[in-house]
Amino acid sequence: FHDAKTHLITSDGTTVQCNLLDISLNGCLVSGGDNSSSFKTGDKLIVDIILGEVITIEASAHIVFIGADMQLGFQFDEIDIDSITSLRRLVELNMGDSSMLERDLLSLSTMGSAE
Repeated sequence: FHDAKTHLITSDGTTVQCNLLDISLNGCLVSGGDNSSSFKTGDKLIVDIILGEVITIEASAHIVFIGADMQLGFQFDEIDIDSITSLRRLVELNMGDSSMLERDLLSLSTMGSAE
């Protein structure tokens, strides 16, 4: 994901540029460097990911963990239909097996209904 332009947008509108390390249907892992040192687990932000010229993924998310080298793990809370369509396609391409994607989507839907 070296060509992904990734930004974290705080509730007050501050934008922090970071590097996308990994992404799934549930969330993403980014490396924020020194710019992200003030974030805490549980913080809610907007994650804005731009891949190439046509794919944009924007989601409300919260930090679920902070790892070594200021890596931030996010869980997506809300994502619009265009973004989830782009995300689904991206994950499908990276997995190389659409049946695995369907299984992941099914397990997501059953996890959501258990709450």
